[in-house]
Amino acid sequence: MKAMILGADGYIGWPLSMKMANAYGEVVVVDNYATRRLVADVGGISAMPIGADLKERAQRFEKHYPGKKMHVIEGDLKHPAFVEALIRKYKPETIIHLAQQRSAPYSQISTTHALYTQVNNVSSNLNLLFAMHKYAPKAHLLKMGSMGEYGTPNIAIEEGFMDIEYKGRKDKITVPRMGGSWYHQSKIFDSYNVAFANRVWGLRATDVMQGVVYGNRTAEMIDEGLLTRLDIDSIWGTVINKYCAQLIALKKLLIYGKGLMTRGFLSLEDSISALFLLTENPPAEGEYRIVNQLDRTYNTYELAEKVKKIGEELGFESTFETVENPRVEKQEHYYEVVHEKLPSVGFKPKHSVDGQIREIIKDLDRYRSVWIRKKSLLMPNVYWNRSENSEASKKEAWLYRYITKGFTGKPPELGAEGSPG
Repeated sequence: MKAMILGADGYIGWPLSMKMANAYGEVVVVDNYATRRLVADVGGISAMPIGADLKERAQRFEKHYPGKKMHVIEGDLKHPAFVEALIRKYKPETIIHLAQQRSAPYSQISTTHALYTQVNNVSSNLNLLFAMHKYAPKAHLLKMGSMGEYGTPNIAIEEGFMDIEYKGRKDKITVPRMGGSWYHQSKIFDSYNVAFANRVWGLRATDVMQGVVYGNRTAEMIDEGLLTRLDIDSIWGTVINKYCAQLIALKKLLIYGKGLMTRGFLSLEDSISALFLLTENPPAEGEYRIVNQLDRTYNTYELAEKVKKIGEELGFESTFETVENPRVEKQEHYYEVVHEKLPSVGFKPKHSVDGQIREIIKDLDRYRSVWIRKKSLLMPNVYWNRSENSEASKKEAWLYRYITKGFTGKPPELGAEGSPG
């Protein structure tokens, strides 16, 4: 299989790139290092060392896995010409699209941050759809969506589609979306655009509604140089990863509001395995498939209790501290998610949340010198009900230039290996 991973330098993109390269012998990996820049924009840092750049990581991977190859390309998907050249040159059979701004809090910082999120995510996705239509119309697109697109409706969240009856008439519709941030709104736009491309062009696509991912290790990470990034600050970290850092650095776990907000969760390695299985079992040609990807559901207080208990077993004492919920969301709600498609292709989660929490705490303690000086960033500082969050938006001029560069700057050209010429 000729596979291409967009966003290969990221939390999920890097371990997935290693798994795909191991399976198929070679893979094309693409990134523009936006996540590194945007995390630095708010003062954040990866809690585990991840190397200078994607080329260095790929070289380390190839050293440890002889005969496997990563073709590394640096480029920005906001450039239509770059995306077209990329797809035209490599004509991939499978394209995994992870190359988007992925933080809800980041999108809520200010006008500029919301604008960047939606311009970057929607335009890059559209560029990819048009390039596939022109140069890889039979390829399978696996796009990363979010369970957050659905919101928290007072009915079961079906797997993509639902039957309705209204005023005596029946129809099948996509499950209504009620995104909880400017980021989630951008993902909703992407889902509808992929569905439209499927209707008018017959593009084959899997839209993955992914739950919250936690953890920091996969089987391929046999060397420190193969680690993936781990974000633990209040803007970029996910809740379990954040709790583990708070345990060590603050000796208290920050409970947002009532702590009863419920979501679906999946470990990093199980997420990688699920995505890989979906590429191995693509939808039929011309099919648009929606997959709800999660293992179990928890509320945030249940997770805090788990982290506290496991922390105590490892020698870390902590308390709970209730803080104002920075998000505008239901504090108590019904939450049931149908997720049958992954089991139907053979997916079985292998990792317990308790075991993963233990590993995260151990690694965060091992690398505390890397991130502990950033512990002030563990406190929430972006609030949904404020139009601007000034403390987190000191570099807006830079970000605005970055937004517009994709449309006014000269796009990179593909060299012999696919890197910018």
